[in-house]
Amino acid sequence: MRPTFLGFEASKSALFASQKALDITGNNLANINSKGYTRQRVDQVSVNYMNPNTAAGYLHNQVSLAGQGTNVIGIGQTRDKLLDTAFRNQSADVGDYATRSSIMTDIEDALQEFDTGRDGNGYGLRNAVGELFDALEDFSTDAGNPTFAAVTSDAFENVVRSIRETTEALDEVSAKYKDSLATDVSDVNQYLNEIADYNKRIKDALVSNEYTSEYGPNELLDARNEVLDNLSTYGEIGVSYNNDGTINVSIGSKTAVKGLEVDELMYSENTDGTVNVLWKSTAQPADTGKGILSAESKLLNGRGTAIQNGTESTDRGVLYYKDKINSFAVRFAAICNNTIPDKVDADGNILSYKKLVGCETDDGNVYPDMHVDANNIWITDELSESATYLLTDNGKNTDNSGLLNLTAKLTNSEYEFDGFIGTFENYVSDYVVTLGSDLSYINENYEAAVTVGNNISEMRDSVTGVSETEETANMLMYNRAFQAASRMMTVMDDLLDVIINQMAV
Repeated sequence: MRPTFLGFEASKSALFASQKALDITGNNLANINSKGYTRQRVDQVSVNYMNPNTAAGYLHNQVSLAGQGTNVIGIGQTRDKLLDTAFRNQSADVGDYATRSSIMTDIEDALQEFDTGRDGNGYGLRNAVGELFDALEDFSTDAGNPTFAAVTSDAFENVVRSIRETTEALDEVSAKYKDSLATDVSDVNQYLNEIADYNKRIKDALVSNEYTSEYGPNELLDARNEVLDNLSTYGEIGVSYNNDGTINVSIGSKTAVKGLEVDELMYSENTDGTVNVLWKSTAQPADTGKGILSAESKLLNGRGTAIQNGTESTDRGVLYYKDKINSFAVRFAAICNNTIPDKVDADGNILSYKKLVGCETDDGNVYPDMHVDANNIWITDELSESATYLLTDNGKNTDNSGLLNLTAKLTNSEYEFDGFIGTFENYVSDYVVTLGSDLSYINENYEAAVTVGNNISEMRDSVTGVSETEETANMLMYNRAFQAASRMMTVMDDLLDVIINQMAV
């Protein structure tokens, strides 16, 4: 037998469900511009009826208890975990290439070979060497001219200054991104701890508010997902979900967050200037995969194929280009100090050569017999004090063979520079072309990664984002459902009135 008020209960459940659906629709529209907000939905099911054994003397049948209304089982989110994973993986690519592009652009600026400069060749070492070649050629035409000697002396100083300034600029690039890496490691640790904190709050909410793993505290879930999105630019992350509402997060192959537990990263710098990103728990190197941390570490430690220890990487980074400048300086010093004769015996045998460059020490003195590199190279005191040092017998001897020989060595002769064989100009051009090629490759990949990332982001937004058109349609639909349920209540009231007041007894 049908219960008397069954129809009222069914209509009442419809009213409550429609009201809640309108509440959620309004909440979606209110948060249409809220960062990280995921569109919510009301999940309804038909009320199930069970046929329990009773002692009433009769059994309920399926017909008598059918139509008990609707039940809101939870407020869910329109979120796709596969799209989340794809978006975060692509974010790691974007972060990696963006960071590489930034570092390589700063290296390019440090070399100053791509500015306008002399004949469009920039203001860097290549330009300085070109000016020295011109000065030597003019000087060799009049070896006794003190004016040409002064111009040549200035050109030598310009070359060594360019070497020093380029090396110092590369050191500044290194220092800048070491600071950046240390800050980024700190940011990652903050994100990891925030995830663990959200894990605790979500877990507690599931226990105290009767949430389930499927229908949890949506606002907390949104906040945690936003942190995961931010974290994904720093490295390749993996996310696994636990039954208690918590998640485990891995960076690379290492679990960084396990429920409420966090394993942080730490930054360290070695005595040779290279950097490390390590796990605090094991002090082992952190393989974070693609991302900001990896790009910064590899380019700060990048020495190309000439790596000297396990900390360095084979990427062509700061160390690679510092080696290039250093190799140039060493070879340049050796030639400049062993070409122009200084003392000659009666038979014409060269007893010593003029020392044009040397090692500048902390006391400001320059010693040509000490080891010269790109960090300490400078013109010798003799050349610095007077350009006439370049003249033979103070200009009395106009023999230009030494100048011609030096010009030939610096312009036409080929030498071995860290595996490259060629002239000074060819050597500089080679690593400049290499830098341009690497930067072009990185920028092309960055643009491609951004394009793919934007496509994935649009796909994800189409699922998680709030559509004004869709929510407006839902609002009309739920309003009509509420009106229909209200009308049903009126009809049920009329029926009950007939039964009670109008049927003959």
